[in-house]
Amino acid sequence: MRRLNGWGAFLFLGALFATQFAGAQVVETTARQLPKGSLKLLTYYQGTQDQTLNFTLAGTGGCTTTNGLGFSCNRTGDTELEGNGGMGVLKLVYQPWESFQYYATFGVGEYSVSVPSTTARGTLSGSNPGISYGAGLKAVIWPDTEVTPGIAIDASLTQSRYTFNRNYPGTQTLADRINQSLELWQYQVAFSASKLFTIVEGEKIERFKSGIKLEPYGGLKFTRIQAKLKDKQDGSTAGGKQDTISPFLGLRIPVYQNEGFFAEASFVNGYQYGAGLEIRF
Repeated sequence: MRRLNGWGAFLFLGALFATQFAGAQVVETTARQLPKGSLKLLTYYQGTQDQTLNFTLAGTGGCTTTNGLGFSCNRTGDTELEGNGGMGVLKLVYQPWESFQYYATFGVGEYSVSVPSTTARGTLSGSNPGISYGAGLKAVIWPDTEVTPGIAIDASLTQSRYTFNRNYPGTQTLADRINQSLELWQYQVAFSASKLFTIVEGEKIERFKSGIKLEPYGGLKFTRIQAKLKDKQDGSTAGGKQDTISPFLGLRIPVYQNEGFFAEASFVNGYQYGAGLEIRF
């Protein structure tokens, strides 16, 4: 088995020098170059806890609701909202030529936002699922070799939309129900590295002719999230953006030649995690 000391040091330093977490999307794929003409489908669950959304308030700005969640009423400066949720995602990756991988994503899930109001902290949520869709491009800068890890850069754009009709704590009368929408635009650039290791040779296990393999990966994500919260009852809005750098660590486990499992997580000032299945055609 190959030694992992150089790779482990790279991942540790990436985590050590990362800054505030901003709810970036999981990268889900390693820096490995695919064969020309490859088509890959990933299906996975992505969870988010304690995600920070930054809102810039303008004194008389909106999102004042009838149930006391007027967090932007007569206030200025920046306010942090906290998001939590989970989503099932499908991702289709295509590599038509040698270097570039093109992909599209679509997800359905739930999301709630904790809002600091003028009286108490309330949580906005919805009874209907939200949707997310996006597209991206990955370029392999340095392919994985016998002695060096693969290095890749990934750029993506994702939009998510959620509708909120409930708040807690708050009255549940018909007149006091909320009608708000949250829109998130996420611009992300990720630098990643990965290395495929054979931990058990194929001849030792007859069923796995190519051996048992593990492919750890990780790197840094540069993310900008633009958020807009709109109250559909009076038309008022509030929003803002947040730029951050965060680390990610993941592990891909090839099962057969074209199938495998993966898991990934980020841990700085919040938690985001994902796990699922990939199939290459």
